[in-house]
Amino acid sequence: EAIEAAAAAKLEIEAVLLQENQRSDGKDIYFPFGTFELDTVTASGPPNVVTIKATALPFNATIRQMKKTKAWEGYTLSGIANEIASNNGMICMYESAYNPAYDRVEQIKTSDIAFLRKLCHEAGVSLKTTNKIIVCFDQAQYEAKDEVLLIQRGDGTYTKYSVGTSTADTQYSSCRVRYNNPAKGQCITGIATDSKIKSKQQLEIEARVASVGEAQTLAEKTLRLHNKFQKTASFTMIGNPDLVAGVTVKLQKFGGWDGKYIISQAVHKVGSSGYTTQIQLRNVLEGY
Repeated sequence: EAIEAAAAAKLEIEAVLLQENQRSDGKDIYFPFGTFELDTVTASGPPNVVTIKATALPFNATIRQMKKTKAWEGYTLSGIANEIASNNGMICMYESAYNPAYDRVEQIKTSDIAFLRKLCHEAGVSLKTTNKIIVCFDQAQYEAKDEVLLIQRGDGTYTKYSVGTSTADTQYSSCRVRYNNPAKGQCITGIATDSKIKSKQQLEIEARVASVGEAQTLAEKTLRLHNKFQKTASFTMIGNPDLVAGVTVKLQKFGGWDGKYIISQAVHKVGSSGYTTQIQLRNVLEGY
């Protein structure tokens, strides 16, 4: 009954992981996961077990469920993101140098988060929600940071691994963005290339851009969006709180998979087998 009452009241949960003397140096490691809202409660037995699940963005949240129709005129992407965040009791962190401007863009019977996710996807900007914060960021900036860990094959830091490659929709040597401006009677074009890929496949994108520079930036981001999953890997690691989404690691002695990778997802688990961290990786793209 107490759990049902808490669920009805939208109970907030602050999750933390405390590692006591994990590195045998007499120091405890405090790892905050953030604030979550209770989402589901299930009970089973015997033995009696109650399982609760919480989420950073609840399924019934207005930003996710309420369908809206609105014309956004004279906004930048960061302006739209900040207004959506403010309207939903959140704050926005816009961490991308690319900030496209829109004369007019329409939100038609779409939730705020779905609309913003679509705009970010088209602009090549990543989006995540965490701890009542909307974060719009440029993955290339995160990829440029130093690696936090070196993983060598057989070094004992992991218990299981998997590596793979993909060629479907991930092997484009170039991308061209074009916009025919009827008012000025001109065609604006921007091209991005990846010299490491010899496929001669080119992405063709029709998008409204204001300048050659903007077309070039969008071409780079679109090419990155498609090519970034050429090489992927996953590891089940001995628990490590430093391994979170957005940090980079380096692989060695894995043959063709050697190189720098960014963590796209990290799952930290504490159970009967102790503390483990499961990470999903993709290769870091260079040059664009």
